[in-house]
Amino acid sequence: CGLEITSTGPTSIEKASGESVKLDCQFTLATEDSGPLDIEWSLQPSDNQKEEKVVILYSGDRAYENYYPPLKGRVHFNSPDPKNGDASINLLSLEASDTGTYQCKVKKVPGIRSRKVLLTVM
Repeated sequence: CGLEITSTGPTSIEKASGESVKLDCQFTLATEDSGPLDIEWSLQPSDNQKEEKVVILYSGDRAYENYYPPLKGRVHFNSPDPKNGDASINLLSLEASDTGTYQCKVKKVPGIRSRKVLLTVM
């Protein structure tokens, strides 16, 4: 079938405060995936009382990196052009409050795929 996420990296990562991390999300598209490409990374904080928040997105050929105030200036797409198959993100200067489950969602009609990575910042 069409759209697939091909990343096989670890789905659980531990980092020390102050370090950086790359959250992997490589994908392939098929010719039948003809709709506009949307990439959305969301964070489900480890404290489940808090709702899932979008931290960065790519839509309409543009990256929106300042979506989530606590990560402003610290979250970036790994690729200057994520639509070429690399939806990975880099998180810089990690803080304990960045701990949680990050989900990469790649949407291109009719396909939608997602991948989760648990990040623990000590």
